[in-house]
Amino acid sequence: MTIWDTAGYLASSLVITAFCMKDILQLRVAASVSNVAFLIYGLGLGLTPVWLLHAILLPVNLWRLWQYCSRDHARAGGFQTKAPRPAIKARRSPARPRSRAFLLSA
Repeated sequence: MTIWDTAGYLASSLVITAFCMKDILQLRVAASVSNVAFLIYGLGLGLTPVWLLHAILLPVNLWRLWQYCSRDHARAGGFQTKAPRPAIKARRSPARPRSRAFLLSA
């Protein structure tokens, strides 16, 4: 196994890892690292479609990672893996009048 094969397998395993992530921060980091590994793999073997694709995807992933990290919740004391859910007020349905048949049977 050559070093290029190792880079290819590493990159492929990072893609699988990224697809299994639930947290967007971890997903973007794993995707960015896999882009770098695929760049190394594609450039090492002269695979233009591979390195070109990941040369385009790497800035996209880094941009989205930067957007995520610069949101207000990141400045408010660390990264949150999930956005807080807004409180949902229970709506009370208006009291329905009882049917006449119900009242007569009682």
